[in-house]
Amino acid sequence: MKKKFVIILLTSVLVLAIGACVAGFSYYKTQSDIVYSEVYIEAGSSKCSVEDFLKRPVQDVSFADGAAYDLNVPGDYDLKILWDMPLFGEQVYQTTLHVTDTVAPQVTLNCEEIDMYTTADAPTAADLVDSVNDVSNCVIDYKDTYDFSAEGSFDVTVVVTDTSGNATETTIPCTVREDKTPPEITGVEPLQFAQGDAISYKKGVEVTDDIDENPTLEVDTSEVNADKRGIYTVKYIATDSAGNVTEKTTTIKIVSAKIAAATEETVNAMADEILAEIVTGDMSQLEQAKAVFNWVVDNITYSETAGIDDLYSAAYKGMYNRIGDCTVKQKTAEVMLNRLGIKNMEIEKIRDTRGHYWLLIDVGEGWYHYDPNLQLDGTKIFYWHDADLWEYSNAHHNTHNYDPSKYPTIQ
Repeated sequence: MKKKFVIILLTSVLVLAIGACVAGFSYYKTQSDIVYSEVYIEAGSSKCSVEDFLKRPVQDVSFADGAAYDLNVPGDYDLKILWDMPLFGEQVYQTTLHVTDTVAPQVTLNCEEIDMYTTADAPTAADLVDSVNDVSNCVIDYKDTYDFSAEGSFDVTVVVTDTSGNATETTIPCTVREDKTPPEITGVEPLQFAQGDAISYKKGVEVTDDIDENPTLEVDTSEVNADKRGIYTVKYIATDSAGNVTEKTTTIKIVSAKIAAATEETVNAMADEILAEIVTGDMSQLEQAKAVFNWVVDNITYSETAGIDDLYSAAYKGMYNRIGDCTVKQKTAEVMLNRLGIKNMEIEKIRDTRGHYWLLIDVGEGWYHYDPNLQLDGTKIFYWHDADLWEYSNAHHNTHNYDPSKYPTIQ
């Protein structure tokens, strides 16, 4: 009986042990089933935590070291989750994070319609887009092929597609116009300003167009040196919105500023005082002209930096300061000759690297050359025939070449 009791007892213990194991295993399986095998999160989400992977809240759960994912980059990320499970210790779970992109790009265009000319450059699809909001890079393109070079009206559809294939289409109306008539520029005339003056290039100049209400006007003054006396080229360029261009060219003459003290009355009085010393009543007009010539050559020191354009200002400088360039000398002589009643006329060299001015005089024998500037080689050009001047000019680097069509016949 005792042996039979022991066997029954051992059998009962074994049954209890097996039952306990089965119960423990069932408990473990039930409690350890806490991690989803797959989790889906939209790309661009602000965060992702380990709690997003749990079927129910538990303590002591974390991502395994080295777990890496990027919520801005769609893709599949294999992760490990660790749980320090009561009684059974640390458990490792495999899961997959799917970062998906199912949201189409948000697109804002920079215009509500396209209004252009056939001559304009065709806009690209990207030219029409102001902003794109998406988690990934996007491709911007047209839905169809559009002809922007032909006159007409049609709808244009811009398609913005992200790397996941989500696309946003935006349609705007387009009108293409034809305009081949260039704008018209009026009021362009030769200009003259003194050194130091504020130059108004556009005063009196207008631009009109048959279609464009606001054509642009540019003034090219790149050749102008407003601080140096001379004649310069000014170019006016008008452009309409279709790209048609009109150009007009004029000149601007930069002259020296006037001397305030150089009034006509004052300068004539100065000239009369000098003439009283160098001219006598018994002189012929030719002899008087020679006396003026000699005074100017002998008394006015040549200086290119001391030039001036205004007749009375130049003569004032010549008679008062006794210094000046060819213009000062020529105009000083001109004032004196005028006071003597001797006919004279300004003549200008054809401008090349430099300009030059002198006079023509007529004392009753026709026009002759009269240059009150001592030439570099010491030559004095007084009452020269035209042929003699041309011979001298040709032999001395074109010092006095001029346009005969602008002047009367010269002896």
